[in-house]
Amino acid sequence: MSTGEVEVKITPTTAVNTKRLETQIQDILEAVHATEAFIAGMDFVEFSADQKTIFAVERSLGIMGATSKRLPISFLDKYPAMNWRRIIGIGESLTFGYLEVDLQTLWEITQQDLPTLKKLIETVLEEISTAS
Repeated sequence: MSTGEVEVKITPTTAVNTKRLETQIQDILEAVHATEAFIAGMDFVEFSADQKTIFAVERSLGIMGATSKRLPISFLDKYPAMNWRRIIGIGESLTFGYLEVDLQTLWEITQQDLPTLKKLIETVLEEISTAS
C-alpha cells in the first residue's frame, strides 16, 4: 500500500451496528464537506482574518471530534493511519473551550488531516454499502 492509501475492511456484526456506524460516518463526512465549502478558495491569511469562517470551521471540527469519539474503539483501531486522537482532542477542545484557538493548527487540520479523513470515510461508506 502506498503512502496516503487507506485499507478498509468492514465486517458488520449486526444490521443495527452497521446502520449506526454508517450514520456516524456520514455525519463526519458532512462536516468535512461543510469545512471544505467554508474555506474554498482561501489561503491562511484570508482564513485567519474571517471570524465567521473560523467559527464555522471550529464548529465543524467539533462535530467531527464528538462523532469520532462515539465510534467503536474496534473501528478506530482498524484505521491507525487516521490520527483519531488529534481529531477527537481538537473537537473536545473546541467544543468545551479547553484552550485558546490556534488558527495555524486549525488551518493545518483543514489542509492535512481532512483530506485523509475524507478519503477514509468515503471508502468506509462505500464498503458498508457494498456489504449491505
